[in-house]
Amino acid sequence: MKQYIKVIWNKGREWFVLFCIFAATFSYAMFQGGFVSWFLFYSFLPFGLYAVAVLLYPLEKWNVTREMKLKPRFAGDYLSYDIHITRPSAFPVYMAAVKEGSNLLDQEERTIYPLFERNVVIPYEKSFVERGEYEFFTVSIEISDLLGIVRKKAYYPLKQRFIVYPQIHEIDIPFLLAGIEEGKNEVSTGNQSTTLVTGIREYQPGDRLGSIDWKATARKATLISKEFGHYHEQSMIIIADVMTSLYFEERMSFLASMLIHEEIKRKKVDFLLAGDALFSQKIFEQNECDNLLHHLARAKPISNRTFEAEFKNIAIQKQQSSMVIVSQVTGTLIGHIQSKLRPHAKASLIVVKDEGAGLSDEETIIANGIQSSALTIEVVNIHLPLLSKEVRAEISE
Repeated sequence: MKQYIKVIWNKGREWFVLFCIFAATFSYAMFQGGFVSWFLFYSFLPFGLYAVAVLLYPLEKWNVTREMKLKPRFAGDYLSYDIHITRPSAFPVYMAAVKEGSNLLDQEERTIYPLFERNVVIPYEKSFVERGEYEFFTVSIEISDLLGIVRKKAYYPLKQRFIVYPQIHEIDIPFLLAGIEEGKNEVSTGNQSTTLVTGIREYQPGDRLGSIDWKATARKATLISKEFGHYHEQSMIIIADVMTSLYFEERMSFLASMLIHEEIKRKKVDFLLAGDALFSQKIFEQNECDNLLHHLARAKPISNRTFEAEFKNIAIQKQQSSMVIVSQVTGTLIGHIQSKLRPHAKASLIVVKDEGAGLSDEETIIANGIQSSALTIEVVNIHLPLLSKEVRAEISE
């Protein structure tokens, strides 16, 4: 019962206030008489009638649309769009408060004074858009009378969603891959390829004439054929820390830059992102690359788990070389990487830091203590000049 009374009161409160003001001024004029009392009543009359007109005005019939002019794709891009308001009549609206409901503009409110104007354009701009997933919900418009006695509000659903990927930087991907590609080819016997001679044997029916070793044939006075091997290319997996808050945005930018690089797309590597959940994706097609970019756009650091603990449980295949992307070198991580190295496989530890930052003294000692030549360490500096201080503070918390 109380809820029904509350609903009725909310809908009829402004009518009740107007009625009380009209009744009070009219009663004062009737019983008091005189110029002053009637002047007060007639002075309030136009304001009161306008307030009644505002309550009766069909605000829901306004046509509200959003026109995107510049939609950001990567962090740091520019956002620009307009809110178009078209009114069916030239009813005088003294003031209207327009509020854009989104997780991008922090519920920014604009005040316009359309008066008799039927078409209004409200520009919205944002010079720096951070990495993330954004959504526009509704546009709300609230009008009021000249004295602020009554207010009327309407909502216009204008849902729209877009993804802003991490910033992209120029990265020397071939140089970073060189450390794990030096021994990528292994010889295995067979006749599938004729690119590598592994030995000789007596000629057998079916052998091609091009495979005959004429020098050995002349030396042994019998037909000798060459034995060929074929190249077996090792697969590669990239394991990235999407958990630690230290240099988190720099790592997201580095990973996104790797994903769109043609060298990575050509090699068709496996990506495994260790974050709130292990996210694995093979890069073969463009849509698979987009899936990873979407994941990087929405990723957030985690404080209750460590990357070292997650990496310990990751299985690496026998002939799989690996690239591990972190922002901090620890002895525990180095031990886990070396324990997973298999014969003929290599690993590269990429340490992503801000511009000008290098390995700390402790990290340098750990790096110098690595005995295995199959594990290399490279430091990559990513400069994010547009990253706001508020974002860095939020990540570090």
